[in-house]
Amino acid sequence: MPEIYLDNSATTRPYPEVTEKVVNMLTEAYGNPSSLHRLGLKSKFEIEKARQSIADALDVTPEEIYFTSGGTESDNLAIIGACLANSNRGKRIVTTEAEHAAVTKTIRDLKKQGWEVKYVSAPGGKLDMEAMERSINEQTVLVSAMMVNNEIGSIFPINEIKTIIKRNHSPALLHCDAVQGFGKIPFTAAGIGADLISISAHKIHGVKGSGALYVKKGINMYTTMFGGGQERGLRSGTESSPLIAAFGEAVRITFANLHKDIMHMTRLRDYCIRAITDKIPSAVINSNNQGAPHIVNFSLPGVKNETVVYYLDSKGIYISSGAACKSNHTRGPSVLESLGLSRDLADSALRISFSPMNRKSDIDVLIEALVEYCSIPGSESH
Repeated sequence: MPEIYLDNSATTRPYPEVTEKVVNMLTEAYGNPSSLHRLGLKSKFEIEKARQSIADALDVTPEEIYFTSGGTESDNLAIIGACLANSNRGKRIVTTEAEHAAVTKTIRDLKKQGWEVKYVSAPGGKLDMEAMERSINEQTVLVSAMMVNNEIGSIFPINEIKTIIKRNHSPALLHCDAVQGFGKIPFTAAGIGADLISISAHKIHGVKGSGALYVKKGINMYTTMFGGGQERGLRSGTESSPLIAAFGEAVRITFANLHKDIMHMTRLRDYCIRAITDKIPSAVINSNNQGAPHIVNFSLPGVKNETVVYYLDSKGIYISSGAACKSNHTRGPSVLESLGLSRDLADSALRISFSPMNRKSDIDVLIEALVEYCSIPGSESH
């Protein structure tokens, strides 16, 4: 049975060059990058080459890139590191109701420690900029907002948030979780105005367990990982040179083909939305063609999304159910509900996400399987 992988927002299949780089690092450059002998220096060289590739992609200096274990750690480090280092300026954090759990749970923990948190809504995936304006003041230390919503693909105007921070004379640093945007939307650090940017390797055909954090030069940060002082003291621990080198390889390939791949995924997205609308009249499209090029979210009202995922899995088709990440609150609506979906639509939401490896024929097979599922008697009650 051929595999049709359409869950690229969850993770991506590594490029062949990436897996080759990992093997090479494990067999030919396996030294500790802090060691001064040849094997150590070879390992260190590969790390710095990857750092340069990521810096070039963001149009920053290599010294502003810090390697982590992934997007979650990058989010944690950015938020905790910025807030603890700058708590003398205020105790307010502003974020959105649509953030990934790596952001919301980190901020929730700070709230328990006495930090004031303001949540900005994003009905229909559109960030409430008037509420953002009201929330950011001279006591705000950090604003954290994602570039691309991982559920429905909405794009948040990060540069406009930076303008509000300046207009309100706030000392706030701006953190952007760009895990779903890096390699999918063209941007630079200066272009979006972010002081801190989190990215992850396995979302761009790298390897799980590797990420990076951009920290603008001059930003005061508190470390959350103490030890041998690697990554210039901000993130101690022996660097995973095989995964970091593979990250650099994934960045090199991704950005060499960026514009072509974005156009390809955009065509797939638009084709998929049209096909769902034409072939499955009961479906409700939750995404739009102004969002990220790689995400389509839709609901089949009255159908449990997990049931559809299992059915498609049996046919070698892989997508994901929506509403996996909870909201900012201990009890409350899912992220999809905070974006304006009803409970029924959230419970029946499905997410399709593309990569440059996908083709229109993948969508045709998916739609055929979905139509087949919807024709099964009683499928709406599964």
